[in-house]
Amino acid sequence: MPPFWQNVMRRPADAPPASGPRVPHLLVRQAIFYALLCAGTGATLPFMPLWLRQNGMSANEIAWILAVPLLGRAVTGPLSGIWADRFARYRTPIAILALAATLAYTAMGLAAGWPAWRFAAFLTLYGIGYTGITNITPLLDAMTLQLSRVERFAFGLARAAGSASFVFANVCLGYLLQSIGTNAALFWMILTALMSCIGARFLLPSHIRLDLKLGLSSEPAPGLRRLGTLLDRRGYVILLVAVGCLQAAHSYYYAFSTIIWEKQGLSPNICGLLWATGVAGEFAFLSFGARLRRKLGPWTLLLVGAAAGIVRWSLMAWSPPLGALWALQLLHGLSFGAVYVAGLELVHLLVPPGFEGLGQTINSAYAGGALIGLGTIASGAIFEAAGQHGYVFMALLSLAGAAAASWLYVRRHALTAGTQQ
Repeated sequence: MPPFWQNVMRRPADAPPASGPRVPHLLVRQAIFYALLCAGTGATLPFMPLWLRQNGMSANEIAWILAVPLLGRAVTGPLSGIWADRFARYRTPIAILALAATLAYTAMGLAAGWPAWRFAAFLTLYGIGYTGITNITPLLDAMTLQLSRVERFAFGLARAAGSASFVFANVCLGYLLQSIGTNAALFWMILTALMSCIGARFLLPSHIRLDLKLGLSSEPAPGLRRLGTLLDRRGYVILLVAVGCLQAAHSYYYAFSTIIWEKQGLSPNICGLLWATGVAGEFAFLSFGARLRRKLGPWTLLLVGAAAGIVRWSLMAWSPPLGALWALQLLHGLSFGAVYVAGLELVHLLVPPGFEGLGQTINSAYAGGALIGLGTIASGAIFEAAGQHGYVFMALLSLAGAAAASWLYVRRHALTAGTQQ
């Protein structure tokens, strides 16, 4: 089997013919939509904890509000993947999910005026909104991967536009929060969710999904049987464990890094710049790391990401000075970016043809959802007990992910040959 990134970077021999003039046009449209989507998460991840705290939530309440939709993705992720399989075009379920997020985030702003019901309202509405937005990502990834192979453009360039937009949101909101308060974060989330809904209709192409064109999803098997087919593949399940542990190690960072930095005397705009620096590392890896990705391959790349996570969280546990924080934030390009890309690539290698969309959705639901949710719930108690030193637990979680990644590396030839699933 040829390396995945060769398939992404150049058109396979058996792919349908590409229409040359449309290639940059499709790349730009996909990149713009990634930018819209990630501009919203650029507000959610760093600044939603501050908005919740400003509206009377305790550390444990914040942890639960942030964690419940992540835990729920253990169910909503596979169900949304099965539901999305019913649509001939990826853009239709994407638009529906973005609309649901817009309405839920808007209702959160209204619920802030009812103190007696705030926690229950925030728990429910944030769960709906965040679930809608995050379940768009695997559908968009699967769509863009298919288009990139057929139309001969680099998936990494489209995805890097999302990282750049995340940085832009971090920086802008850091200054906005300092001048007009935390409500700017919620307004930004509402606006970007609405723009994503509109963009799904007018930016994303109306192409019929490639797996439907090729007849790969035409089998009469019901959704749960398709899910069972994936979960019977041992390599895929271990991949979920590896990527899940490595991404869940970011949960403490997502939930409490901004609060920790503010307690250390850093201003909101500096916190925004620190977040932006982390995503800048991710952007650099996606934009300029193609040669490294090809040289290492996905199996080794996953191990490199695991090592970066162990180093990053171990050092962040001991209150590094601001100068060191900038350097540690750049490791996000490996602790998150390398793990994310390796996970996408290995899903492609380890699932049967026609199961890529569902495989990516489940990977996102568990690796980027349920396990991060468990880590976030634990983070509330860890933060109250250990504060800054709570990052030690994230380093241990990265170590567990490294063990699972090592298992995959040792068995990589048997797994891709289909002799050990």
